Amino acid sequence: MKDIDPKKRCRRRSCYDRLRMRMLERRRMARTNPAQSAAQQLLAVFAVIFGRVPVLAPERAPARYTPPPMSQRHTQRLDMARRLGVPSRYVDTVLSQGMVPYAVLFDDIRRGGASRRDALTELRKRIPETSLDWLDHIQRWGLWYDLLKCHVPKGIDEDTDIRILKSTLAWLNGKSGGRSNPTGVAPTLKPDGDSEPTDDDDGPSKPEL
Repeated sequence: MKDIDPKKRCRRRSCYDRLRMRMLERRRMARTNPAQSAAQQLLAVFAVIFGRVPVLAPERAPARYTPPPMSQRHTQRLDMARRLGVPSRYVDTVLSQGMVPYAVLFDDIRRGGASRRDALTELRKRIPETSLDWLDHIQRWGLWYDLLKCHVPKGIDEDTDIRILKSTLAWLNGKSGGRSNPTGVAPTLKPDGDSEPTDDDDGPSKPEL
């Protein structure tokens, strides 16, 4: 029977041996494949660089505009305007003067926009009723110059009313083709002393034969 050297005896491989073989295999592959090693290094560098870049927060949808709540004073002003039946911009003027002067209305008409709209609403209450159709014609065609020239800046409101009536009459004459008595305008009444004789009035009666 041969003596077997204990050092030469084949011992059984354990888990440690298999792990050691794997590490040696990986070292050998890293030495034989430099491209893979460089790629890993670049990947590590990019990971460090992009890891320091702050992440942008996702864009939020624009918030819907919500108007601020009305103050108590503004609410009271609107309530007073509804009671008086005037635009809110004229509340103080109506409370102090009882009506909106022509000068204020024509200034707002000259400005345009919402001021003109409110001024026209109030102007309809001031002008003579027979001129409302003329004012509709002015508003429909935007003839603001014809309206503004009716204002008498240094006169009283009655002077402006007279100019408005004259413009209305001229407009009606133009619609009727220049006739002296356009449709819709009543004929001028003559005094009783200047009335023409009728067919029934043939002068003094003749004596019967």
